[in-house]
Amino acid sequence: MSLNKLLEKKLKEIEEELEEISTTGGGEAYNSKYAFGDLDDDDVEVAGYKKVKESKFKKMASASFLNEISYNDYKKNTDLSAKQKVNQSIKEVSSKLFRIERIINQNIKLKTEEGIDNKQYWKSTRKNLYKISERMMRIGEKLRKF
Repeated sequence: MSLNKLLEKKLKEIEEELEEISTTGGGEAYNSKYAFGDLDDDDVEVAGYKKVKESKFKKMASASFLNEISYNDYKKNTDLSAKQKVNQSIKEVSSKLFRIERIINQNIKLKTEEGIDNKQYWKSTRKNLYKISERMMRIGEKLRKF
C-alpha cells in the first residue's frame, strides 16, 4: 500500500473518530499526582488511571515521511539511510505529481466540455496559473540537476 493511500486511510479513521468526540467540557479534574506519569512509570495506573496509547494522529504524523521538519532533523533521522530517504522521497514526489496531473486533466476536460474560454478565468486564476508555470519550470531545472 502506498504511503499516500495509507495516510488517506488513517486520516479518514481520525475524522470518523473526531466526529464522535464531545467537546461540552464536562470533564472531571485530575486529583492525583499520578495522572500524568511518564510512559515508563509503573505507577501511572495507580488511583484508577490508565496509560493511554499513542494517538492515531501522532502515529499518522510519524508515519508520514516528509512532514514539516527541518533539514537537520531530516538528515539526522537514522530510521532510513540517505539512499532510502532519497528513493522514498522520489516515490512520494512521483505519486503527488500523478495526483496533480490527474486534477489538471480532469479540469482541462471540464473546461473543454463546458466551453470555458481563457478570458473567462478570474484575474487571480490567470495570475496563479502563471506562478504555477514558473514554479514548474524551476522544479524542472532542479530535477535536471538532480
